[in-house]
Amino acid sequence: MRTRREGPSAQDKLEALHDRLIEAVADLAGSEAWMRMLQAAARFHDYSPSNILLIATQRPDATRVAGIRTWNSLGRHVNRGEHGIAILAPCIYKNDDNAAAPVSPAGRPADTPPSRDVPADEVRRVLRGFKVVHVFDVTQTDGEPLPDVTPRLLDGDAPQHLAAHLAALTTDAGFRLERGPCRPANGYTDFTARVVRVDDSLSSAQSAKTLAHELGHIRANHEHRFTQYATSRTCRGQAEVEAESIAYLVTAQAGLNAADYSVPYLAGWSGGDIDLLREAMTTVITTARAMTPGDTASAPLPPKLHHIREPQPHPATAAGGLSPSV
Repeated sequence: MRTRREGPSAQDKLEALHDRLIEAVADLAGSEAWMRMLQAAARFHDYSPSNILLIATQRPDATRVAGIRTWNSLGRHVNRGEHGIAILAPCIYKNDDNAAAPVSPAGRPADTPPSRDVPADEVRRVLRGFKVVHVFDVTQTDGEPLPDVTPRLLDGDAPQHLAAHLAALTTDAGFRLERGPCRPANGYTDFTARVVRVDDSLSSAQSAKTLAHELGHIRANHEHRFTQYATSRTCRGQAEVEAESIAYLVTAQAGLNAADYSVPYLAGWSGGDIDLLREAMTTVITTARAMTPGDTASAPLPPKLHHIREPQPHPATAAGGLSPSV
């Protein structure tokens, strides 16, 4: 016979935490800061592998590069005396004489029929070589700060016994845990070699969160469920949403609030599509519950993002893209 009212179950607590996590991601994805960040990111080009190599050779520390007009449109100007980074730009002209096989600026083959999305005159164009143009890294410019909403690495120590608990789960799953350099990521899982590596420069708190993320990939069976992880952005995004949600729930239950990192990370990989988080709920909660240490306190996530400080600029790829890591 029950003599007292039972409190919420572990399942109920995890579901409540997951609901509040979704709410926080939705708040960020709908915020003005997030919209400004996306608008700015859209102005940066995706450079070819050859141009990325040229950029890295001339300026190895480059993070975001663009031409003068792009920087001016973002409220920044190139500093006097700066030397541009030389890259190659395609020269594409209308194919008036049919001297060469026509291609579109996007590189569509000549026999690609016009579609609703491709104007007819776009298909009748030809690539006639390349020319040298110059771009500049953000460090060569001055002006309005770039809007940026990115994951913030966690500072401080992890809750007692959390790291040891996660390390034991990793070993039990048949993986060897390593510490060492793995930038630009904070960590990775090699399913072939059965190795989980966490960057050794991270704080104790961030290391535990990263290990929980990698363990989430393992325990949620991403090795077999997401076989196109390396080639499909959609597939990878779904896996990352699950792994980071699992990591947040596990660390929150242990008393570590990872919202400053997890919320922007999830917003980035989901593209602001909250349905992706909702669809993953069953897998996330079931996996997190099996990973959660016993006798831990819960650190609830505030329903709004006012507690998250304005992020500092976050290094990305040389092509100027946003590249979150776990």
